[in-house]
Amino acid sequence: MDIAIGVPIEFKREIEIVLETPRLYIRELSVNDLMELYAICSDEVLMQFVGDGKPLSIEQVREWLSVTENNYKTKGFGNYAVVNKSDNEMIGYCGLVYSKNIDKIELIYALKKQYWNLGLATEAGAKMIEFGLDRIKLDEIYASIDPENKASENILGKLGFSFAFGQNDEFGYSTHYYRITAKQLPADSR
Repeated sequence: MDIAIGVPIEFKREIEIVLETPRLYIRELSVNDLMELYAICSDEVLMQFVGDGKPLSIEQVREWLSVTENNYKTKGFGNYAVVNKSDNEMIGYCGLVYSKNIDKIELIYALKKQYWNLGLATEAGAKMIEFGLDRIKLDEIYASIDPENKASENILGKLGFSFAFGQNDEFGYSTHYYRITAKQLPADSR
């Protein structure tokens, strides 16, 4: 089956919910999410603090989905769809990915603009940290942000991350790296 812009779609099995919070489902991404993920990743305002600060093309999103599906199989984690429980709408993504730039696992997240300032990124991020440190047994998780992105800096603070270091990222942009360790995870979540 082809969608309007000629991108072949292959339908897969139902995707199981990986994680759940009071307001969100966090589930695996699939090729069926291509257009929804593209809508998020092609938004100039949303993407200004992600990667090189430029929106992604449909081809880049398709490749990212392919890498993500491979990561589920080979690493046991990756990037996930964040879905609003109230209407089942995919409102963003959140996940754990390998950063070549620092040779560490990083927390990533982005939500559609209309879902900003509602605590949803913090809610999804907290569940993903618990998943990474408790279930996958990572020793630490990093997160990288543009120093100008005060909203993400606040989210990372709420999640328990501490400033680790600053350096240029793979695109040459000044970047602040934050870190959280398994020892920082509350005992009741282990």
